[in-house]
Amino acid sequence: MACPEFEDLILDYSEGAASPADCALLESHIAACGECRGYLARQQELDLRLAKSVVRPALSPAFNSNLAELIAAQRRAPQFLWLPRILNAIGYLSLALAAGCLLQQLPNAGAWVGLVSIAASAAFCIWEMGKALRTTYGHR
Repeated sequence: MACPEFEDLILDYSEGAASPADCALLESHIAACGECRGYLARQQELDLRLAKSVVRPALSPAFNSNLAELIAAQRRAPQFLWLPRILNAIGYLSLALAAGCLLQQLPNAGAWVGLVSIAASAAFCIWEMGKALRTTYGHR
């Protein structure tokens, strides 16, 4: 069994994903630790066996050019990722302003404001929970 604090580093090292500083740290550690050295050897052997056993998919000759065209098109396409958020905020503020104006016209306005605040908070919580569930379970 490898030292627990070096297990992740050994996996990164065997995949070539460790930083030079981490490589130096691990190499000095495995020089003195036979268990970690054995774990690294087993991991490298497993990676080699997997690489030999997994068949690479055949790609069409036009794959690289099609991919390059898609990437170029995405870079050229205008992206206004912030616009829906701003429009939503304007809509929510408008609704809140309209609700506030209507509530001021009612008798016992203070009680109505409290009731509407509680209802709005509950509706917002339900809305956010629904978004979280849709994101978690892959539904949009």
